[in-house]
Amino acid sequence: MEMTVLELLLKSLPDGYVDCVLNNLEDRSVLKEDAGYIQEEIMILFNWKDSREGYDFWSQVYMYVSGEEVELPPLPIDIKYKPSTVLVASNSYFMMNAASTGLNIKYDIDLKDLKKAEDKIKEEVLSWYN
Repeated sequence: MEMTVLELLLKSLPDGYVDCVLNNLEDRSVLKEDAGYIQEEIMILFNWKDSREGYDFWSQVYMYVSGEEVELPPLPIDIKYKPSTVLVASNSYFMMNAASTGLNIKYDIDLKDLKKAEDKIKEEVLSWYN
């Protein structure tokens, strides 16, 4: 009996990597199709360059499923921010999940004027979403 693409992925890769594949698919109906070789499926399911993980990540996954003696690359960390979480570093002000929209906004600021800049940024972000 033939194996589906999803069954082949689940057989060949740990769950976290299968999740990454699924998150990059534009059309999940391909998962029900008959599978070829795992190397072929990894190459054609989506564009590696456009993926969240990047070309190098998927190239290493490909080498792993091809039987080369390489380890799987570390999985990306998925961070969920509370609404309007603020991070400040290296003269940059980051508002993560701005106004609960899922958008992350970076402002270049002078850290000496942090308080004044922070008030202005919050006002600007809220005005965009009203």
